[in-house]
Amino acid sequence: MEQIYQMEYRGLNIFDEISTVELAIDEAQQTLHIFDPGEVVVPIFNFDVSAYELSENFYKMADVLRHKNILISQDSEGEFTLSNWLVKNNVYFYVPNKRIRKYVDGCIMEIVDVKKEQSLFEYYVQRV
Repeated sequence: MEQIYQMEYRGLNIFDEISTVELAIDEAQQTLHIFDPGEVVVPIFNFDVSAYELSENFYKMADVLRHKNILISQDSEGEFTLSNWLVKNNVYFYVPNKRIRKYVDGCIMEIVDVKKEQSLFEYYVQRV
């Protein structure tokens, strides 16, 4: 990875406590890496469909990033909707003591073998 920008986002976790999420933004790869020890924006499991889905808190955070023009290419015309922003970018979720999950093309998948995944942010992988 060439240049990674890091920042923090604060939000409410599942216990309604304020927690901090660390973000690493790779604009070249159009990828957002989220280190979330407080489980603020991680995907939630929907038992009705037996699959993970993006949480409401993630949508709130993503909307903030979209309005700040983070991960929006300079040559794009007009304003991106949130759904367009999500389709154009990849997201990796790193949660300590749990597996790494990635969101690509509208699907959330668990990463079983970190050695086979090329785009991971090594600093977060070591902390998981």
